[in-house]
Amino acid sequence: MKKRKGFTLIELMIVIAIIIILAAIAIPNYLRMTDRARRARVAGDFASIATSLEAYSVDWGHYPVATTAQLINKTTIDTVIEGELSGDTAGNPTENIAAHTTLTGEAGGIDYIKTGTLVSMYNPFNTTTGYNYGSATLGKHWILYCTYNSTDDLYRTDSIPDLTQVVIASLPTIP
Repeated sequence: MKKRKGFTLIELMIVIAIIIILAAIAIPNYLRMTDRARRARVAGDFASIATSLEAYSVDWGHYPVATTAQLINKTTIDTVIEGELSGDTAGNPTENIAAHTTLTGEAGGIDYIKTGTLVSMYNPFNTTTGYNYGSATLGKHWILYCTYNSTDDLYRTDSIPDLTQVVIASLPTIP
């Protein structure tokens, strides 16, 4: 009787086929899982910003006004929306400053969201861009949005609390 010293070609082919089948099942699931995780990150960041916007609105009687898109980015506090929400004067806020008072008489410079929290927010689908904020002329409504992929954006408004996907350039208008 001969001793076997290795695997036959058929046995190796069966093992390789099994590995290929498992990889074909696992890789698409992994890719969908990472996309869901990124969407959850955006939804969480938008929820934090929305909470800050609602608190701001209660104090000042309107949302921060930004008729052109204001970037919320991961580097510094340098836009009006970031200054309005963080109370940081580096963002050049126009309303939430020490010289102004809220509807309840509290002095401005209120920290609705920590500067570090704003700086840590970034678009996980495109790390070179951040989130964008826009509002109606009188600050009665707002929209948050970001690039999702080459054809779509993700957005949330004060009246639509869920993360919604839309074709780029088809974002809803803010009345």
